[in-house]
Amino acid sequence: MEDIHIGKQIKSVLESRGISVTEFAKRINKSRENIYSIFTRKTIDTGLLQTISRVLEYDFFMHLSTTHYQLVEEIQILKEENRLLKDYNKLLKKVSK
Repeated sequence: MEDIHIGKQIKSVLESRGISVTEFAKRINKSRENIYSIFTRKTIDTGLLQTISRVLEYDFFMHLSTTHYQLVEEIQILKEENRLLKDYNKLLKKVSK
């Protein structure tokens, strides 16, 4: 199974959401120092992870299942391919007019 660093995952999602460390700390009722500590952790208490998942609206538990994670990646690739095919189809329709 792939080695997952949950702290790095949390930090990445937090940054992608555009939420400051201070705001995040308030939302999960922790200190800023504790948040920076979370970023360095390879593992985390499931109760805390559940709170973080709810606040960031992101399912960190999916990373615990390699199969699920691989399926999520595959779905993202297929969505992108589908979007590209739709764009290509629109272009073909324009050219054929």
